[in-house]
Amino acid sequence: MASLRTNVWVYGFIVAIYVTLVGWWVFFFSIQGDRLVDRIVADGGVADAVAIEALQAATGESAHMFLLEGGFLGLLMLGSIALVLRAMVREQALGRQQRNFLSAVTHELRSPLASARLYIESLLLGRVPDSKRERYLEHAHDDLDRLSLLVEDLLAARRFTEKGVEVDPIAMNLDELVAPLVERLTDLHRASGATIRFERAGPLPVQADPGALERIVDNLVSNAVKYGGEAPQILVRVGAEGDRVVIEVRDDGPGLRGEDAAHLIEPFVRGGDENVRTRPGAGLGLFIVRELTEAHGGRFSLTDRSDAVGALARVTLPLDRGAVAEASHG
Repeated sequence: MASLRTNVWVYGFIVAIYVTLVGWWVFFFSIQGDRLVDRIVADGGVADAVAIEALQAATGESAHMFLLEGGFLGLLMLGSIALVLRAMVREQALGRQQRNFLSAVTHELRSPLASARLYIESLLLGRVPDSKRERYLEHAHDDLDRLSLLVEDLLAARRFTEKGVEVDPIAMNLDELVAPLVERLTDLHRASGATIRFERAGPLPVQADPGALERIVDNLVSNAVKYGGEAPQILVRVGAEGDRVVIEVRDDGPGLRGEDAAHLIEPFVRGGDENVRTRPGAGLGLFIVRELTEAHGGRFSLTDRSDAVGALARVTLPLDRGAVAEASHG
């Protein structure tokens, strides 16, 4: 960031010099007519009104032409500088994203690998009493599941970036898909002290990919549990707003803490609080949610809650008009 700021100052200095030179040259040409008249008079010549007017007109045209050409060159220079600065900003963003990727993935790979290795080595060395063997195997299995999910997220992020998102939508009822999923997630996150409530609003017909929707809800709930503070209280709500269906996941944690939501949705980006960074995750969950949502023609937003503390993740998808029309005629 410091190098970018330095380069901006350098480019600004160059532009200032160029503008000063162009201004001086235009001023110099604009007074050339009067200077030539003064020189003619000083040399003993006679400058009548016609000659003076002709000289001033000639020098005025030269100044005007120089101003136009100099202005055009100046615009080209400013455009080239803008392109260079844009490339530098993009390069810095890519470098930051690469550092985030290496940091997140290294941590996420090291922790479950070390944990699973410890459990398995303890079992192989016979250090675990029979009463705890099953628990050790379950912990090792959980660590391997965590690694598997990380690999799946990495592959999905690469696929989304390189080839775009492919979904296979079918006619379905949104609340019927989300209800059992919330029950499963409640059991999954119970050990962390999280409480997850589900609020539904009747049948919500959509054309969507069930696997993609499950992943959207799973990632949003996991993110809310992760950043929802101690014993997080999570509300999952589905409903209809006009011609769209809505999935909302609310938590009562500290919220975005002034972070740019658009920045947090980018891949391998996480919040700036070091306490948050200690939580598991590679910074891909919200990015995957956004990509899957937009592939369905929907929109995803992340904001601070207006009704209370905490964050609000919101997914809107098109309502299945055909199913609605069929139900009304039926």
